[in-house]
Amino acid sequence: MSSARAVSTPTVDHFQRIPFSPATDGRVESHSGLTRHYPTLHGNLVALPDYSTRVGLVMCHPASNFLSHFLLRGFAEAGLPIMGVNTRYSTNEPALIMERAAADLGCAVRWMREELGFEKVVLLGFSGGGSLSAFYQSQALNPTITQTPAGDPEDLTGMVPADGLAFVGAHPGRARVLRNWIDASVVDETDPYATDGAIDLYAPDRALPLDREWVQTYRDAQLARIRRIDAWALEQLDELERRGAADRAFVIHRTVADPRYLDMTLDPSDRKPGSMYGDPQTANLAAGGLARFSTVRAWLSTWSYDLTNADAVRNLSSVDTPTLVAALRADQAAFVSDSEAMYEASADPDVEYIGLNDLSHYCVDQPDGVPRIVDTVTGWMRRRGLLKDPAGHEQEATA
Repeated sequence: MSSARAVSTPTVDHFQRIPFSPATDGRVESHSGLTRHYPTLHGNLVALPDYSTRVGLVMCHPASNFLSHFLLRGFAEAGLPIMGVNTRYSTNEPALIMERAAADLGCAVRWMREELGFEKVVLLGFSGGGSLSAFYQSQALNPTITQTPAGDPEDLTGMVPADGLAFVGAHPGRARVLRNWIDASVVDETDPYATDGAIDLYAPDRALPLDREWVQTYRDAQLARIRRIDAWALEQLDELERRGAADRAFVIHRTVADPRYLDMTLDPSDRKPGSMYGDPQTANLAAGGLARFSTVRAWLSTWSYDLTNADAVRNLSSVDTPTLVAALRADQAAFVSDSEAMYEASADPDVEYIGLNDLSHYCVDQPDGVPRIVDTVTGWMRRRGLLKDPAGHEQEATA
Protein backbone atom coordinates (compact mmCIF):
# COMPACT_ATOMS: atom_id res chain seq x y z
CA MET A 1 0.00 0.00 0.00
CA SER A 2 1.42 3.37 -0.98
CA SER A 3 2.84 5.46 1.82
CA ALA A 4 1.49 8.58 0.08
CA ARG A 5 -2.09 7.96 1.37
CA ALA A 6 -3.08 10.26 4.22
CA VAL A 7 -3.27 8.80 7.72
CA SER A 8 -5.99 9.36 10.28
CA THR A 9 -3.86 8.47 13.29
CA PRO A 10 -1.11 10.94 14.19
CA THR A 11 2.36 9.69 14.96
CA VAL A 12 3.83 10.00 18.44
CA ASP A 13 7.32 11.17 19.41
CA HIS A 14 8.97 9.07 22.12
CA PHE A 15 11.99 10.86 23.58
CA GLN A 16 14.86 8.50 24.42
CA ARG A 17 17.73 8.97 26.87
CA ILE A 18 20.48 6.56 25.88
CA PRO A 19 23.58 6.24 28.08
CA PHE A 20 27.00 6.07 26.46
CA SER A 21 30.56 5.64 27.67
CA PRO A 22 32.49 8.92 27.48
CA ALA A 23 36.18 9.09 26.70
CA THR A 24 38.45 8.30 29.61
CA ASP A 25 41.65 9.85 28.23
CA GLY A 26 41.35 12.98 30.37
CA ARG A 27 40.91 15.30 27.41
CA VAL A 28 38.03 17.77 27.37
CA GLU A 29 35.83 16.59 24.49
CA SER A 30 33.06 19.06 25.24
CA HIS A 31 32.73 22.24 27.26
CA SER A 32 29.30 21.04 28.45
CA GLY A 33 29.27 19.75 31.99
CA LEU A 34 25.99 18.00 31.22
CA THR A 35 27.73 15.95 28.54
CA ARG A 36 30.74 15.22 30.72
CA HIS A 37 28.97 14.34 33.97
CA TYR A 38 25.70 12.91 32.63
CA PRO A 39 26.75 11.19 29.38
CA THR A 40 23.50 10.72 27.51
CA LEU A 41 22.66 10.39 23.83
CA HIS A 42 19.30 11.76 22.78
CA GLY A 43 16.95 9.91 20.49
CA ASN A 44 13.44 10.37 19.19
CA LEU A 45 11.43 7.27 18.28
CA VAL A 46 8.60 8.33 15.98
CA ALA A 47 5.82 5.79 15.55
CA LEU A 48 2.08 5.19 15.38
CA PRO A 49 0.49 4.66 18.82
CA ASP A 50 0.09 0.90 18.28
CA TYR A 51 3.42 0.30 16.53
CA SER A 52 4.94 -3.14 16.05
CA THR A 53 8.42 -3.96 17.34
CA ARG A 54 9.20 -6.53 14.66
CA VAL A 55 11.40 -4.09 12.73
CA GLY A 56 12.54 -0.52 13.36
CA LEU A 57 14.77 1.99 11.60
CA VAL A 58 17.58 4.10 13.03
CA MET A 59 18.88 7.35 11.55
CA CYS A 60 22.07 8.91 12.88
CA HIS A 61 24.53 11.53 11.62
CA PRO A 62 28.06 12.08 12.95
CA ALA A 63 27.28 15.66 14.04
CA SER A 64 23.90 16.91 12.78
CA ASN A 65 20.73 16.91 14.88
CA PHE A 66 18.46 14.15 13.54
CA LEU A 67 15.80 14.28 16.27
CA SER A 68 13.35 16.01 13.94
CA HIS A 69 14.63 14.82 10.55
CA PHE A 70 12.18 15.40 7.74
CA LEU A 71 12.00 11.65 6.94
CA LEU A 72 10.97 10.46 10.42
CA ARG A 73 7.27 11.15 10.25
CA GLY A 74 6.89 9.73 6.76
CA PHE A 75 8.27 6.34 7.77
CA ALA A 76 6.29 6.33 11.02
CA GLU A 77 3.06 7.08 9.16
CA ALA A 78 3.80 4.11 6.89
CA GLY A 79 3.83 1.85 9.95
CA LEU A 80 7.61 1.71 10.38
CA PRO A 81 8.87 2.98 13.75
CA ILE A 82 12.00 5.02 13.26
CA MET A 83 14.43 6.61 15.71
CA GLY A 84 16.52 9.66 14.97
CA VAL A 85 19.51 9.74 17.30
CA ASN A 86 22.31 12.24 17.92
CA THR A 87 25.89 11.39 18.71
CA ARG A 88 27.83 13.16 21.46
CA TYR A 89 29.08 15.56 18.77
CA SER A 90 25.72 17.01 17.68
CA THR A 91 26.61 20.34 19.31
CA ASN A 92 30.37 19.92 19.11
CA GLU A 93 31.25 19.08 15.50
CA PRO A 94 34.80 20.52 15.52
CA ALA A 95 35.84 17.79 17.98
CA LEU A 96 34.24 14.94 16.00
CA ILE A 97 36.03 11.59 16.26
CA MET A 98 34.39 9.13 13.86
CA GLU A 99 35.38 6.07 15.89
CA ARG A 100 33.49 7.42 18.90
CA ALA A 101 30.53 8.44 16.75
CA ALA A 102 30.35 4.83 15.54
CA ALA A 103 30.37 3.66 19.17
CA ASP A 104 27.47 6.05 19.84
CA LEU A 105 25.49 4.58 16.96
CA GLY A 106 26.18 1.19 18.49
CA CYS A 107 24.53 2.36 21.70
CA ALA A 108 21.44 3.31 19.71
CA VAL A 109 21.24 -0.05 17.89
CA ARG A 110 21.60 -1.91 21.18
CA TRP A 111 18.94 0.35 22.76
CA MET A 112 16.50 -0.47 19.96
CA ARG A 113 16.98 -4.18 20.53
CA GLU A 114 17.41 -4.50 24.29
CA GLU A 115 15.40 -1.60 25.70
CA LEU A 116 12.71 -1.07 23.07
CA GLY A 117 12.41 -4.71 22.05
CA PHE A 118 12.83 -4.52 18.28
CA GLU A 119 13.56 -7.86 16.65
CA LYS A 120 15.23 -6.33 13.58
CA VAL A 121 17.00 -3.00 13.16
CA VAL A 122 17.72 -1.35 9.82
CA LEU A 123 20.09 1.60 9.54
CA LEU A 124 18.77 4.39 7.31
CA GLY A 125 21.87 6.29 6.27
CA PHE A 126 21.05 9.79 5.05
CA SER A 127 23.78 12.19 3.91
CA GLY A 128 26.74 11.87 6.31
CA GLY A 129 24.79 9.21 8.18
CA GLY A 130 25.47 6.87 5.29
CA SER A 131 29.21 6.63 5.80
CA LEU A 132 28.72 6.46 9.57
CA SER A 133 26.33 3.51 9.11
CA ALA A 134 28.72 1.74 6.74
CA PHE A 135 31.65 2.27 9.12
CA TYR A 136 29.57 1.05 12.06
CA GLN A 137 28.33 -2.07 10.29
CA SER A 138 31.79 -3.03 9.05
CA GLN A 139 33.15 -2.88 12.60
CA ALA A 140 30.11 -4.57 14.13
CA LEU A 141 30.61 -7.51 11.74
CA ASN A 142 34.39 -7.63 11.97
CA PRO A 143 36.04 -5.25 14.45
CA THR A 144 39.50 -4.32 13.23
CA ILE A 145 39.95 -0.75 14.51
CA THR A 146 41.84 -0.45 17.78
CA GLN A 147 42.82 3.21 17.61
CA THR A 148 41.98 6.50 15.93
CA PRO A 149 44.23 7.87 13.17
CA ALA A 150 45.81 10.05 15.85
CA GLY A 151 46.86 6.90 17.71
CA ASP A 152 44.34 7.16 20.54
CA PRO A 153 43.04 3.76 21.72
CA GLU A 154 39.44 2.99 20.77
CA ASP A 155 37.59 -0.25 21.45
CA LEU A 156 34.89 -1.01 18.86
CA THR A 157 34.36 -4.62 19.83
CA GLY A 158 30.99 -5.90 21.01
CA MET A 159 28.81 -3.77 18.73
CA VAL A 160 25.60 -5.40 17.50
CA PRO A 161 25.25 -5.58 13.69
CA ALA A 162 22.16 -4.12 12.05
CA ASP A 163 19.93 -6.34 9.90
CA GLY A 164 19.91 -4.04 6.89
CA LEU A 165 21.46 -0.89 5.44
CA ALA A 166 19.43 1.60 3.40
CA PHE A 167 21.36 4.57 2.02
CA VAL A 168 19.32 7.57 0.85
CA GLY A 169 21.02 10.69 -0.47
CA ALA A 170 24.20 9.41 1.20
CA HIS A 171 27.82 10.13 0.38
CA PRO A 172 30.78 7.77 0.94
CA GLY A 173 32.37 9.80 3.72
CA ARG A 174 33.12 13.27 5.02
CA ALA A 175 36.74 12.99 3.93
CA ARG A 176 35.71 12.11 0.37
CA VAL A 177 33.30 15.04 0.33
CA LEU A 178 35.94 17.51 1.50
CA ARG A 179 38.45 16.09 -0.96
CA ASN A 180 36.05 17.18 -3.75
CA TRP A 181 34.78 20.40 -2.17
CA ILE A 182 37.90 22.05 -0.74
CA ASP A 183 39.18 25.11 -2.59
CA ALA A 184 42.39 24.18 -4.39
CA SER A 185 43.46 27.80 -4.84
CA VAL A 186 44.40 28.48 -1.19
CA VAL A 187 48.14 29.10 -0.82
CA ASP A 188 48.23 30.19 2.84
CA GLU A 189 46.13 28.27 5.38
CA THR A 190 46.11 31.29 7.71
CA ASP A 191 44.78 33.70 5.07
CA PRO A 192 41.49 32.98 3.27
CA TYR A 193 42.23 35.68 0.69
CA ALA A 194 45.65 34.37 -0.39
CA THR A 195 44.89 32.32 -3.49
CA ASP A 196 46.38 31.17 -6.79
CA GLY A 197 44.25 32.75 -9.48
CA ALA A 198 45.19 30.13 -12.05
CA ILE A 199 43.24 27.50 -10.12
CA ASP A 200 40.53 29.74 -8.65
CA LEU A 201 37.23 28.06 -9.52
CA TYR A 202 35.36 31.32 -9.04
CA ALA A 203 37.66 33.52 -11.13
CA PRO A 204 35.46 35.98 -13.11
CA ASP A 205 36.81 34.76 -16.44
CA ARG A 206 36.36 31.02 -15.71
CA ALA A 207 34.51 29.65 -18.75
CA LEU A 208 31.94 26.85 -18.78
CA PRO A 209 32.02 24.03 -19.46
CA LEU A 210 35.30 23.71 -17.62
CA ASP A 211 38.33 22.55 -19.54
CA ARG A 212 38.88 18.91 -18.55
CA GLU A 213 42.65 19.28 -18.22
CA TRP A 214 42.10 22.26 -15.92
CA VAL A 215 39.64 20.18 -13.86
CA GLN A 216 42.25 17.44 -13.42
CA THR A 217 44.84 20.03 -12.37
CA TYR A 218 42.32 21.43 -9.91
CA ARG A 219 41.47 17.99 -8.50
CA ASP A 220 45.16 17.22 -8.03
CA ALA A 221 45.65 20.53 -6.22
CA GLN A 222 42.68 19.80 -3.96
CA LEU A 223 44.19 16.52 -2.84
CA ALA A 224 47.59 18.16 -2.41
CA ARG A 225 46.03 20.75 -0.10
CA ILE A 226 44.37 18.01 1.96
CA ARG A 227 47.69 16.22 2.29
CA ARG A 228 49.50 19.41 3.34
CA ILE A 229 47.02 19.77 6.18
CA ASP A 230 47.52 16.07 7.00
CA ALA A 231 51.26 16.57 7.27
CA TRP A 232 50.81 19.62 9.50
CA ALA A 233 48.33 17.77 11.73
CA LEU A 234 50.65 14.80 12.15
CA GLU A 235 53.47 17.16 13.12
CA GLN A 236 51.14 18.78 15.64
CA LEU A 237 50.61 15.43 17.39
CA ASP A 238 54.25 15.46 18.41
CA GLU A 239 53.99 19.11 19.44
CA LEU A 240 50.90 18.38 21.54
CA GLU A 241 52.70 15.57 23.33
CA ARG A 242 55.75 17.76 23.93
CA ARG A 243 53.63 20.51 25.42
CA GLY A 244 51.27 18.23 27.33
CA ALA A 245 48.32 19.63 25.37
CA ALA A 246 45.13 17.71 24.62
CA ASP A 247 44.45 19.02 21.12
CA ARG A 248 44.66 22.08 18.92
CA ALA A 249 41.79 23.83 17.17
CA PHE A 250 42.18 25.45 13.77
CA VAL A 251 40.23 26.88 10.84
CA ILE A 252 40.04 25.39 7.34
CA HIS A 253 39.24 28.24 4.97
CA ARG A 254 37.38 27.95 1.67
CA THR A 255 35.77 24.50 1.63
CA VAL A 256 32.83 24.91 -0.77
CA ALA A 257 34.45 24.86 -4.21
CA ASP A 258 33.53 21.71 -6.11
CA PRO A 259 33.63 22.24 -9.90
CA ARG A 260 30.39 20.25 -10.13
CA TYR A 261 28.55 23.21 -8.57
CA LEU A 262 29.11 25.21 -11.74
CA ASP A 263 29.52 22.68 -14.54
CA MET A 264 26.52 20.38 -14.96
CA THR A 265 28.39 18.30 -17.53
CA LEU A 266 30.59 16.98 -14.73
CA ASP A 267 28.92 14.04 -12.98
CA PRO A 268 25.65 14.52 -14.93
CA SER A 269 22.41 14.29 -12.96
CA ASP A 270 19.09 16.09 -12.49
CA ARG A 271 20.62 18.75 -10.22
CA LYS A 272 20.61 22.49 -10.83
CA PRO A 273 23.71 24.72 -10.69
CA GLY A 274 24.72 25.68 -7.15
CA SER A 275 25.37 23.95 -3.85
CA MET A 276 23.22 22.73 -0.98
CA TYR A 277 24.02 26.08 0.69
CA GLY A 278 22.73 28.09 -2.25
CA ASP A 279 25.35 30.25 -3.93
CA PRO A 280 28.60 28.25 -3.54
CA GLN A 281 30.91 31.25 -3.89
CA THR A 282 29.25 32.92 -0.90
CA ALA A 283 29.31 29.69 1.13
CA ASN A 284 32.99 29.20 0.31
CA LEU A 285 33.89 32.13 2.58
CA ALA A 286 31.07 31.76 5.11
CA ALA A 287 31.62 30.73 8.72
CA GLY A 288 29.19 27.84 8.34
CA GLY A 289 30.88 26.09 5.43
CA LEU A 290 31.82 22.44 5.42
CA ALA A 291 34.62 21.50 7.85
CA ARG A 292 35.25 25.15 8.68
CA PHE A 293 36.41 24.44 12.24
CA SER A 294 38.29 21.37 13.42
CA THR A 295 40.96 20.08 15.73
CA VAL A 296 44.11 18.12 14.96
CA ARG A 297 42.65 14.83 16.22
CA ALA A 298 39.26 15.41 14.60
CA TRP A 299 40.85 16.30 11.27
CA LEU A 300 42.78 13.04 11.10
CA SER A 301 39.73 10.97 12.09
CA THR A 302 37.08 12.79 10.06
CA TRP A 303 38.48 14.85 7.19
CA SER A 304 41.75 13.22 6.11
CA TYR A 305 41.19 11.46 2.80
CA ASP A 306 44.15 9.14 3.34
CA LEU A 307 43.85 8.47 7.06
CA THR A 308 40.17 8.36 8.05
CA ASN A 309 38.70 4.97 8.95
CA ALA A 310 35.18 6.10 8.03
CA ASP A 311 35.12 5.58 4.28
CA ALA A 312 32.05 3.81 2.93
CA VAL A 313 33.75 2.68 -0.28
CA ARG A 314 36.33 0.81 1.76
CA ASN A 315 33.98 -0.19 4.58
CA LEU A 316 31.22 -1.63 2.38
CA SER A 317 33.64 -3.98 0.64
CA SER A 318 33.43 -6.22 3.73
CA VAL A 319 29.70 -5.78 4.46
CA ASP A 320 27.38 -8.44 3.02
CA THR A 321 24.33 -7.24 4.98
CA PRO A 322 21.20 -6.59 2.84
CA THR A 323 21.90 -3.19 1.30
CA LEU A 324 19.99 -0.57 -0.67
CA VAL A 325 21.57 2.48 -2.30
CA ALA A 326 19.01 5.10 -3.32
CA ALA A 327 20.40 8.12 -5.15
CA LEU A 328 18.57 11.44 -5.07
CA ARG A 329 19.35 12.44 -8.62
CA ALA A 330 18.94 16.21 -8.12
CA ASP A 331 21.18 16.17 -5.04
CA GLN A 332 23.81 18.94 -4.86
CA ALA A 333 25.61 17.39 -1.87
CA ALA A 334 25.66 13.62 -2.40
CA PHE A 335 26.19 13.20 -6.11
CA VAL A 336 25.04 10.34 -8.33
CA SER A 337 28.61 9.08 -8.63
CA ASP A 338 28.75 8.82 -4.81
CA SER A 339 25.81 6.43 -4.79
CA GLU A 340 27.25 4.46 -7.70
CA ALA A 341 30.58 4.07 -5.89
CA MET A 342 28.85 2.76 -2.76
CA TYR A 343 26.73 0.36 -4.80
CA GLU A 344 29.76 -0.99 -6.63
CA ALA A 345 31.73 -1.36 -3.39
CA SER A 346 29.07 -3.35 -1.53
CA ALA A 347 29.79 -6.98 -0.67
CA ASP A 348 26.05 -7.75 -0.58
CA PRO A 349 25.52 -10.06 -3.57
CA ASP A 350 21.96 -8.74 -3.95
CA VAL A 351 22.65 -5.06 -3.33
CA GLU A 352 20.11 -2.81 -5.05
CA TYR A 353 20.64 0.58 -6.67
CA ILE A 354 17.67 2.87 -7.31
CA GLY A 355 17.81 6.39 -8.73
CA LEU A 356 15.05 8.76 -7.64
CA ASN A 357 14.70 11.29 -10.42
CA ASP A 358 14.48 15.02 -9.65
CA LEU A 359 14.70 14.69 -5.86
CA SER A 360 17.09 17.09 -4.10
CA HIS A 361 19.04 16.57 -0.88
CA TYR A 362 16.41 17.91 1.51
CA CYS A 363 13.34 17.51 -0.75
CA VAL A 364 12.48 21.17 -0.18
CA ASP A 365 9.29 22.14 -2.05
CA GLN A 366 9.01 18.54 -3.26
CA PRO A 367 5.85 17.17 -1.60
CA ASP A 368 6.25 13.83 -3.36
CA GLY A 369 9.80 13.42 -2.05
CA VAL A 370 9.21 11.80 1.32
CA PRO A 371 6.48 9.39 0.05
CA ARG A 372 8.74 8.29 -2.82
CA ILE A 373 11.64 7.66 -0.46
CA VAL A 374 9.43 5.75 1.97
CA ASP A 375 7.96 3.60 -0.81
CA THR A 376 11.44 2.89 -2.17
CA VAL A 377 12.84 1.77 1.16
CA THR A 378 9.81 -0.23 2.27
CA GLY A 379 9.60 -1.96 -1.09
CA TRP A 380 13.24 -3.00 -0.77
CA MET A 381 12.64 -4.20 2.81
CA ARG A 382 9.84 -6.46 1.60
CA ARG A 383 11.98 -7.86 -1.19
CA ARG A 384 14.78 -8.64 1.27
CA GLY A 385 12.47 -10.24 3.85
CA LEU A 386 12.94 -7.50 6.44
CA LEU A 387 9.20 -6.75 6.64
CA LYS A 388 7.24 -9.79 7.79
CA ASP A 389 4.17 -10.20 9.97
CA PRO A 390 4.04 -12.67 12.90
CA ALA A 391 2.59 -15.36 10.62
CA GLY A 392 5.58 -15.14 8.33
CA HIS A 393 3.83 -13.33 5.48
CA GLU A 394 5.05 -10.12 3.93
CA GLN A 395 4.35 -7.25 6.29
CA GLU A 396 2.54 -4.34 4.66
CA ALA A 397 3.86 -0.92 5.54
CA THR A 398 0.60 0.97 5.80
CA ALA A 399 -0.18 4.63 5.43
